Amino acid sequence: MPPIDVDNLAPFPLLGGYNAADLWPTTNFAMPGWLLLALAPRWRHTAGLSLVGPIVSATIYTLAAISMIVADGGSGDDPDFMTLEGVASMFRDPTVVFLGWTHYVAYDALIGRWIVLDSIKRGASLKIHYLLIVPCLFFALMLGPLGFILYISIVRTFFLRSGNESDTKEKSA
Repeated sequence: MPPIDVDNLAPFPLLGGYNAADLWPTTNFAMPGWLLLALAPRWRHTAGLSLVGPIVSATIYTLAAISMIVADGGSGDDPDFMTLEGVASMFRDPTVVFLGWTHYVAYDALIGRWIVLDSIKRGASLKIHYLLIVPCLFFALMLGPLGFILYISIVRTFFLRSGNESDTKEKSA
């Protein structure tokens, strides 16, 4: 397989003329939020600060995608999302890989944030957090849906109470 050339990528006009290689380091903006979710889940600023990375990633993704659409100008080379070959051919372009990765970074961080906030709502102790939630966060960060499925199918089902129990008790009192 020939090496991929990232030196001459097209710039994103809506992102100051920077290209995917220039913007690649921004994909790490989500990491401080992940650390807060893992290490300080109940700190009063964690919920808000853990949104910064996904918002930055989503903004960069959106502006880059719009830039690509506008730059394409309706060339007729519409991607074929219905076939594996069509999607694979899109990911031969480093700019599309950047867009895909930025998309993953934003959504995986939002899933990790949801896992932590949901576990807190369900009364997870810090012991449960460090023993069961943090591994789910690791898998959500590294393998996306696996962390989500582990949390939903195992941790939430067998180790946490229903999120509505406190609501039910308050209403019946």
